[in-house]
Amino acid sequence: MAGSDDEKMHKSAVRPGAEIVGESAALKEVFEIAQIVARSNSPVLLRGESGTGKEFFAKLIHDSSSRREKPFVKLNCAALSAGVLESELFGHEKGAFTGATSQKEGRFELAHGGTLLLDEIGEISAEFQAKLLRVLQEGELERVGGTKTLKVNVRLVCATNKDLETAVAAGEFRADLYYRINVVPITLPPLRQRDGDIPRLAQKFLQRFNRENGRSLSFAPSALDILSKCEFPGNIRELQNCTQRTATLARSDIIVPQDLACEQGRCYSPLLKKVVAERIGKGSDHGLARDETVSMGQPRDAAPFAPETVMGQSGLIGKERLEQAMATAGWVQAKAARLLGRTPRQVGYSLRRHGIERKVF
Repeated sequence: MAGSDDEKMHKSAVRPGAEIVGESAALKEVFEIAQIVARSNSPVLLRGESGTGKEFFAKLIHDSSSRREKPFVKLNCAALSAGVLESELFGHEKGAFTGATSQKEGRFELAHGGTLLLDEIGEISAEFQAKLLRVLQEGELERVGGTKTLKVNVRLVCATNKDLETAVAAGEFRADLYYRINVVPITLPPLRQRDGDIPRLAQKFLQRFNRENGRSLSFAPSALDILSKCEFPGNIRELQNCTQRTATLARSDIIVPQDLACEQGRCYSPLLKKVVAERIGKGSDHGLARDETVSMGQPRDAAPFAPETVMGQSGLIGKERLEQAMATAGWVQAKAARLLGRTPRQVGYSLRRHGIERKVF
């Protein structure tokens, strides 16, 4: 029987549905750790930058464990007050507070026998930290407004992109709670450290877009090559956003480099930014046509304003044209950049060079 469980766990961990995609060494290492961790009921702290897939790994650990047939419950703790968080996690009785028109089970109760993911754990207030610690230590709780003590059996997985050690040192996060949740820390690698995974993920997101929109788009190899060189500071979430935006604006079924619509060009590597800037700068000497004046991160047909000669590699925009675009965009720099087919950085640079003060309404 144990051998059967191990086999199921291995299959689930290595191929967790289609939610986690990649073959990089960094990702495989995290998989191996997840396989080991899933065999126990120890609390897990998933760490890493925003957008690295912490929720998916929490679900992977649950699906690979002996609790897989029980509930997997999640809650994002960010931006919730202590009172709301207490009600969400512990539940409340009817009449406990204004608006409590019926009894409600909390997330701890709903996750009984299974796994509870507390995302953004570093954002909970000092007031609530003490209440949460008591539940974790004793395995029991009381609903808000109630007197009955409830026993709960939950496997806790927490996630954060916050530096908890610094928060503990600053007195912002309780040391005893930190040690309670940080039994098994797992750090997820950012996308820039997952060699070869960007093209795989991009194709997965494009396939999903095709299914949802009845399209048959595909990436040209040259487009995937450029994506693989991007930084993507927002990690998987930003890549997904970029892929969806690119697919939405694509003019043909084959996505080429000029179609890539990355947010403000900021996912591009410094080297690629230089190459594109040089290409635009050289092309302007020969009078680029509108379709050739491609701004990084913008589709080629995004600029309704007539093109102008690019001055060297600086991308300085003419004063009158800039003022017209800013007025049309309500003096919102990002909108003006889209109208001009430029990046917000180029617009800001030109505003400073021309001494134009931004108007605030």
